[in-house]
Amino acid sequence: MGSINTKHLFFIICSLIIVTLKTFPSAFIKYGGRDTWIAMIAASVLIAGYVWIILRIHKRSNNYNLIDIYAQSLGKWAGGFFSFFFMLTLLLTLFESAAAEASVMHIAFQLLTPAWIYISVTAIATVYVVKKGIASVTITTVIVILFISSSGMLLAFLTHKYKESKYLFPILEHGITGGILLTAIKILGALSCVSIMIPYLSSLRSKKRLILHSMVALLFVIQMLVFSMIGVIETFGPDRAVNLLFPKLTQTQVISAFGFLEAGELFVMLQVVAGWFIRYIVCFFALMEVIRLAGLKLRYKEYYICALTIIFSYLFSKNLFTMLELYSYLLYIQLANFLIIPLIVYLIYAIRHLQDAGKHKAAVSAGEKPGSGA
Repeated sequence: MGSINTKHLFFIICSLIIVTLKTFPSAFIKYGGRDTWIAMIAASVLIAGYVWIILRIHKRSNNYNLIDIYAQSLGKWAGGFFSFFFMLTLLLTLFESAAAEASVMHIAFQLLTPAWIYISVTAIATVYVVKKGIASVTITTVIVILFISSSGMLLAFLTHKYKESKYLFPILEHGITGGILLTAIKILGALSCVSIMIPYLSSLRSKKRLILHSMVALLFVIQMLVFSMIGVIETFGPDRAVNLLFPKLTQTQVISAFGFLEAGELFVMLQVVAGWFIRYIVCFFALMEVIRLAGLKLRYKEYYICALTIIFSYLFSKNLFTMLELYSYLLYIQLANFLIIPLIVYLIYAIRHLQDAGKHKAAVSAGEKPGSGA
């Protein structure tokens, strides 16, 4: 399709993995405590290595079709089976995005407005954006991520004086515990959503600096998330932070400038609403791309997904505590279908591709020898 360049991937990657860890940091602090930021660094290193590996395989094979790689690695039927799970996990991530946005807005800002209204607006607006094509998706993503990043930097500046580094110490008081390892696994599951960018690779005009721009985006996101997690712990301490539903929202409520400016919640509202909304859009278009790459001819597929979103996201958002419990299970599903299985598939594909390339090179060399002797 050739409609975007590698610089757009910076914004796509940011939209996929920032908002989850910023909205629900308490879900990770619950197990990692004050050392959660260390678990995040470890998980970030692993996800960076994963992204580098799959992008190297894409470039060396010059194949950017996710479905084709699954089929060549595992065979037609097994490849289709695991491709289906990739698509299903992508669909669950869609439901998560719409439900999380609606829950935060309903509980934290507009209690009298039902969650289904937010879900319906998000789902219907996304259909309009997606049907305009990839250019509309990327323009919306760029604008929203610029606003979110600016808001985050300003928020970090305004909340700096309320943070106390004493809450971070002692570091690794009990060493590497099971809680820290579990936290790293959960964070790795959240970060594995970066795999949703893979369907976008087939639409790149040029792949020249694909790895460079993708790694820069990951480094930008990683430092933002690490400092955000440290900021939450420094503001409340691990014991209090774990009992807050939305720590970032509570953190902004302490902001006061010149004795009368107290509108810190607006920054979080922008980050939450815009962040989950753009994540939903990016995931929605990625699902459309996977369906296209799979060769499935489905009429009105955008409207079907819109209807499913309204139904299932509403069911998920009816009870926040149930949603958080389901979210915990979803992290493991994402870890399996967005990281572990794709990594195995790509490694199998790389080995087979190298073997085929070696055989082809040997055959060419054998064919050239008689000609050179003549």
